[in-house]
Amino acid sequence: MKDYNRGRVAPSPPPPFMDAAPRLNPGPYPWNAPRQAIGLQERSLTRAEYLQGQGILLRIEQLPRFIKNIIQGRFDYLLKNQGLPSANRYLMLTVAKRLLPRLDAVTRRSGINTAYSSRFLSEADNYRLLPDMSDKKVGQFAEHIASQLNETYEALSDEQINQNGGDKDILFTDKVQVVFFAQIAGMARSLNVIPVHWRSYRSGALTMRRAVASICRLVNDQWWKRQLIAQRDRWREALLIAVGQVHRNASPYASKSAIREVRARRQANMEYLKRCEIENVETGERFDLIEKFLSSVSNPEIRRMELMNTIAGIEKYACQKKDIGMFITITTPSKYHPHRITGKGKNQKVLFNRAWDDHAFTPKDGQRYLVKLWGNIRTAFKDQGLKVYGMRVVEPHHDGTPHWHMMLFTQKQHRQQVIDIMRAYALREDGTERGAAKNRFDCKHLNRGGATGYIAKYIAKNIDGYALDREIDHETGKPLKDAAAAVSAWASTWRIPQFRPIGLPTMGAYRECRRIRKTQLNDNFDDAVEAVRAAADSGNFAAYIELQGGANIARDLQTVRVATIVRENPNEYDEETQKVVGIYAPHLGSERVYKTRTTEWRIVEKSTGPAPLTLESGSAAPWSPVNNCGLPLKTLKINDAGTLLGTVHILEDERPPIFIDWKDDEIVACLARYVRKAQKQHLENKTSHSPPIFLRAPSARLTHDDKRRMVKIKTELNIKGISLALYEIEALARGAKVKINNNQIQYNSLNTWGY
Repeated sequence: MKDYNRGRVAPSPPPPFMDAAPRLNPGPYPWNAPRQAIGLQERSLTRAEYLQGQGILLRIEQLPRFIKNIIQGRFDYLLKNQGLPSANRYLMLTVAKRLLPRLDAVTRRSGINTAYSSRFLSEADNYRLLPDMSDKKVGQFAEHIASQLNETYEALSDEQINQNGGDKDILFTDKVQVVFFAQIAGMARSLNVIPVHWRSYRSGALTMRRAVASICRLVNDQWWKRQLIAQRDRWREALLIAVGQVHRNASPYASKSAIREVRARRQANMEYLKRCEIENVETGERFDLIEKFLSSVSNPEIRRMELMNTIAGIEKYACQKKDIGMFITITTPSKYHPHRITGKGKNQKVLFNRAWDDHAFTPKDGQRYLVKLWGNIRTAFKDQGLKVYGMRVVEPHHDGTPHWHMMLFTQKQHRQQVIDIMRAYALREDGTERGAAKNRFDCKHLNRGGATGYIAKYIAKNIDGYALDREIDHETGKPLKDAAAAVSAWASTWRIPQFRPIGLPTMGAYRECRRIRKTQLNDNFDDAVEAVRAAADSGNFAAYIELQGGANIARDLQTVRVATIVRENPNEYDEETQKVVGIYAPHLGSERVYKTRTTEWRIVEKSTGPAPLTLESGSAAPWSPVNNCGLPLKTLKINDAGTLLGTVHILEDERPPIFIDWKDDEIVACLARYVRKAQKQHLENKTSHSPPIFLRAPSARLTHDDKRRMVKIKTELNIKGISLALYEIEALARGAKVKINNNQIQYNSLNTWGY
């Protein structure tokens, strides 16, 4: 049978071309052929996405340089390795939605505060650049701010004088100076700087003397430079916290830049100490300043040992009194924490805390919250008749938020009441939030001998990391010893005191008693004072607490207190300052003082070797404190030959020069002694007639008549052989009295004020 197929018979396919690549499963139809995967093709941005990304990049350009480099660096990395869509997604989802709002919140809190004054609104753009300024730029900005405040003060003074018919005496009244202070201090507060004596002003206790002293600071560019540098460091650190540069996975406790800054500053301080000496003002005896520093409590090692001895003494005293110990930890609400941790173990992640975004609290704000909380707790203890004593340690969480560890002791029957009060106050603010009951307050009961062990590692962690080689920090999971530098930088940047005794006798009296050493005080005081001295000298802090009257004893009732006196010369702002001179016993009267500091010291540069001495030189290297010669020198010069010989001219004599041998130690000591005496007399003559700052005319301006009169006054005094400083001539031109060599000089005031 013949095979019949309807239609055309399909021919057989041709053989494949040998040089062509084989087709992989092409499929029966063209639309079924395999195509490239969609995910492998980079999607181009839409116009809206592109414009939005460019706008975010423009915002980034306006940020401080150190923040811009962090964000821009991440963007460039994503752009290079993952493409434009991924980089643009980072800009829109991370930078625009998370980082920029946090940075804006920090800037709002740290920027100019118009609630106090709007006079510095013109400086808003310059002030916004403060976190990115160098020390030199900060100094220039400080000069600019101080000059504007000075001009404002001058204008207020001129206006007040004109309103009172040219009477300048109106300026020296409490009422006027307080009004001036209110306006000048308000301008400073707008820059987030708290002037000195601001609290006195708010309480209505500000006097003219305090007002002028504070204003003198506010018109001083060096004072402003110190304030702005501290503010710059805190602002910069707050911005780094906001962008996530301070946490356990980045840089725990403090940013890397803050750690470097503090380390460099301390290194510079050590170099300064090495090249300086401390000199006895009376004898000229000198010692290396670095050696004195290393032997004082400023040395971290000695500071740590003193704190360890203190807490051991507290525990021993508590055992003698049979008091119960508690180790209490208090932390802040969650809104003070810029980051939160999710997951457990290796799956832990550090995320931004949205509750923080609306407030942008800094570690300083967290410390203020804890201080206020403790104040309320102490008030509750006082109302309930409860007494606690111990030691407090402040340390940061991994993101810089502070929390307190307290080793407290109280009577056994009061322990539960103390715990309940502290827990109630700790949970009063946001106490219903998730995890508050577990994390905000924690109390562990201390067994005998365990108190020191509980708090010892926190003390070492906050100072130098001593004996923490194998300890692991539960905050970061890293060695605890490595955290000491970061914790110290954190405390230095935010100006937070780390250690504070609670309910104990003063540590100042303890240190002053240790300065006395083996000297017996029975001749000056009674046996009680001598017992306190002996306990402090032997380092028995438990006995020191007991002999001072016990824990929670009022200062006026303590056996020994620190004695202070007012310095002879006021400071540069004409304020009386006090200095510690020794100890006294309140029960024996404050007039009976045992002086522990009888020597006056000053810091001088180290001598590089014997140098030619002149009366114009700043200071001479004292080789001997003994004055064996009384040569009445006036000038002292080195001869032109360059040898170690000098010429000495006798006072008002025309005798030929006397050649002396500079290799003679006795002669050189005599010359050094005379130069120091002459320099001291010169300084006394220069400053003894300086009127107090608050007595000078607040206005630095002089009328044209006063300025012309100054030239006449100076000429007349020079004819009489009297040479005065510029401020003294200005005072005479204003009609003031100047006393020189027991003689008073005065010129009648012109009583004019015009141009």
